[in-house]
Amino acid sequence: MTYSHSSEEYPTSRPPSAKLLGGSHFAAGYSAEHVAGGEFVVGAAFAAWGASPSAVLMGLIIGNLLAVLSWAWVCSPVAVRARLTLYEYLSRMAGVGFVKVFNVVNGVIFAVIAGGMLTISAQALHGAIGLPAQTNWYSDSPAFIGMVALVGMLVMVISALGFHRLTTVARYLSPYLLMIFVVCGLASLPLLWQMGRAEGLGFWQIFEAYIWTGRTPDGKEPFSIWHIAAFAWGLNLPLHLGMGDMSTLRFAKKWQYGYHSAWATYGGHFVAWVGAGMLGATSALLMGVPIGNLDIGGVVVPVLGVAGVTAVVLASITTAVPSLYRATLAFDGVWRIGFVQMTVFLGAITTIIACFPLIFLRWLDLMAYFNIIMAPVGAMIAAEHFILPRFGIRPLWRAESRINKSAIITWLAGLILAAGLLMSGVHLFFVFIPVWLVCVALYAVCGYREAKGYRQGVSLEALYEASYGHDEITHQTRQSQPLLGKKALSIILVVMLLTCLPLYGDDPASMLGVFQQLLMALTVLYFSVVMIINGWRLLR
Repeated sequence: MTYSHSSEEYPTSRPPSAKLLGGSHFAAGYSAEHVAGGEFVVGAAFAAWGASPSAVLMGLIIGNLLAVLSWAWVCSPVAVRARLTLYEYLSRMAGVGFVKVFNVVNGVIFAVIAGGMLTISAQALHGAIGLPAQTNWYSDSPAFIGMVALVGMLVMVISALGFHRLTTVARYLSPYLLMIFVVCGLASLPLLWQMGRAEGLGFWQIFEAYIWTGRTPDGKEPFSIWHIAAFAWGLNLPLHLGMGDMSTLRFAKKWQYGYHSAWATYGGHFVAWVGAGMLGATSALLMGVPIGNLDIGGVVVPVLGVAGVTAVVLASITTAVPSLYRATLAFDGVWRIGFVQMTVFLGAITTIIACFPLIFLRWLDLMAYFNIIMAPVGAMIAAEHFILPRFGIRPLWRAESRINKSAIITWLAGLILAAGLLMSGVHLFFVFIPVWLVCVALYAVCGYREAKGYRQGVSLEALYEASYGHDEITHQTRQSQPLLGKKALSIILVVMLLTCLPLYGDDPASMLGVFQQLLMALTVLYFSVVMIINGWRLLR
């Protein structure tokens, strides 16, 4: 079966070997995408959930490990062997009618994620110039709308350049963003220590008293280790167990590059969440308000100053761009108007979505509901790829004219199960786990019964090759270009850590202005060096 492609993104075919990428692209892409503006929201949320320090730290260690294994053991092997986008895989597995419905739902999800990132960027810029936070479901500020439009246009342009250019930009941004979140923690610690000493608190007691108190503002039961672990595991379910990252990992030379998701989980979802939580608590104490009353600008500006706003905007862009890219692939699978044209159209829609702060205000709940929608679909692909071939049924066994009843039954059953679990009182963050496991088993059983006429007595590799094909043998492989000036940039990043030293004196609060000026100067220097040494490559 031959499928043609309409662009360098190969939306309906396997990319050739010359287009495959090395591990550094995925390390940079994961760390940049998941060290995002949304991490400031999550860091503050842990305090509102009443989690204790031990619950936060141990929960993140466990949940992030499960997320890495989900990427490396489930999503990446399918992506590298099939080398198809999620949408093309579903089209061949379940049929055009099924995938059109799914593409629209999935495209909306990623468009909303991208829009939320634009909202976060605009919130930070809006707060930095002293304008009030946007807390209604709509915006009443022309300045806020203008900022959303500006950032939205930038995201649209980068996304339209395609996946390979996207990862190139990420390789420049990810080291800086990761360092900023480390600075969040290092800069907050002496300020918290100064306040704690005044009240006679020890080191660990400071975390319990000011950051993760073990108490919720409304008196509800605080979150346990398992709540935090389930949240950390499930936050990116649409990408790993939901198989969304098939669309990007199909460019990986090896399935083991799925382990680079550790840069996302432990760089973004551990260091960033812990650092952002410390930063939010410190800013709330400096301003004398509850942490729940701070918007993004209120979280970053009191401690980090203008450099903090810069980091929020850049971190939000690095998540908005791949989210818009995935949304474009989804909608382009339904209405094939061209990758660039669809990117421009969706970029405009996403920018409009971002002008309504309601999405930002309900961000974490929306992500949990998205997980429930995506879980059955990822489970079906896992069963199709890993289980059915053990019984002699090749992946993508469905004949072109045949409706895959197993897929329809499994998705509907998964959604019904999720609704039942929620109504029975199961916490929203836990629902995806039984839904995914039940759907794997259900699709395997239904698929085995429906496809028993397609069974073959051949090897696993023969079944996979019959379904997916194989990588073309070429003499040219795509080499990842080195980051020029890497040593100079590394020195700048190390010096950024040293800017925290003035805060470790007798009166850290009095040195905040000096620290903020140094941090902003080094931010300008870092990106000036990037443009001077690598600007031509970026523009090209």
